[in-house]
Order: sequence, then C-alpha cells, then structure tokens
Amino acid sequence: MAVSIVTLKTGDRVITELKEVFDNESGEQRGVCLLMEEPYILSLDSSTPQYLTEQLGSEYKVRFSKWNPYSPDTMFKIPYDCVMTISTPDEGLQKAYESKLEQKKEIESNG
Repeated sequence: MAVSIVTLKTGDRVITELKEVFDNESGEQRGVCLLMEEPYILSLDSSTPQYLTEQLGSEYKVRFSKWNPYSPDTMFKIPYDCVMTISTPDEGLQKAYESKLEQKKEIESNG
C-alpha cells in the first residue's frame, strides 16, 4: 500500500505508510493484519473554528503527534477489526507528512 489515512475504532485518525502482512506458511496468500510504519495522529489546530475556515476557503492547520509515544518502535501491527476506514490523504497533507519524516531522519542522523 502507500501513505494512507486510517481511522481507527478508537476515533484516532492516523497518517501512515500502510502495508498488509500475509501468511506465507500456507500455499495461498492470506492477509493476517495491517502494518503501520511511522504512524502519526492527525488533529486539526482548533485556533480557528472549522466553520469559519470553510467559509473563508482557507486551508486547515493540521498537527502531527506520534501515534504511540510510549514506544521507540516505528512499526506496529494492528488487526483488521481495529480499522473503520482507510483513505488517501490530500496531496498537501501527504507532502507535509513526508516532510515530517525527512526532518525526523535528519535529526536522527545528526544526533
């Protein structure tokens, strides 16, 4: 798969590199679960009300927060039944996410 927005049953909206994990033991490929790489929770910056932003035709301000800040892991397997929807991010949002990952790599390589 590719960069996707995953809405979890918890209500979290997560932007992530989404992949599917398959069972290779059997002769046929059967999906086992989903794999989220570098997941970040998406939340709207609430300084400007949503209705006002829509009226003015301005862009939404989105905040990225690490999905599981309690773990140094960057890859997480989640069962299918935890997911409500999977969608494609807006082009600008995807670029912002990819930029965030690039900044993170630069910080890690310099540190």
